[in-house]
Amino acid sequence: MCLIIVVALVGTSYLAVYFTRRAKADLERLLTPLAEMIGGEADLDEAEVKGTWQGNLVMARMANAAAGTVRLFQIDMIDAAGGTGWNYVYSRPRKDHPEPEIEFISDRPEIQGALDGLQMGALEALLPNDREWLQLEYSPEAGHIRLARPMKGRNEIPAPERFGIDLDFLVKLCDENRRLQQPSPESGRGIS
Repeated sequence: MCLIIVVALVGTSYLAVYFTRRAKADLERLLTPLAEMIGGEADLDEAEVKGTWQGNLVMARMANAAAGTVRLFQIDMIDAAGGTGWNYVYSRPRKDHPEPEIEFISDRPEIQGALDGLQMGALEALLPNDREWLQLEYSPEAGHIRLARPMKGRNEIPAPERFGIDLDFLVKLCDENRRLQQPSPESGRGIS
């Protein structure tokens, strides 16, 4: 009986080591090209890359959603524009609901208008219909704009081409966000 338990423990340990090594090898294969694109480094233990893109600090990583049930790939681009935060969620059309659903949270409706205008052009490059949803969020406290997409597994880390398109979009969005967060001429003050 003891021999069976020892064999089971050794077998379980071997499988754990094997799958951990395989997961790290997959992460290295997928994250290294992204880190090279942004002139940064990949951290396999945290499943993230850090660097710069067109002069903007960037951090991209696999993460769990707030509820913890969905794995995400999220890209944070530093944009310390101050002002008011916002959250923009695009849900793709479905059979029972043929129009895309857009949820916007902010106390400044003109920001949604600008983002909707951006959607007509640049947001199309994010291929939102390829996913269940995607989220764009600006946090003045954290000083970043975040793009988050759901993932089914580590092999859905974006290819370098997709990553570059997402980064280019975020650069445009950062520029637009800084413009929106500027003081309005009527009020003489910024968004608070």
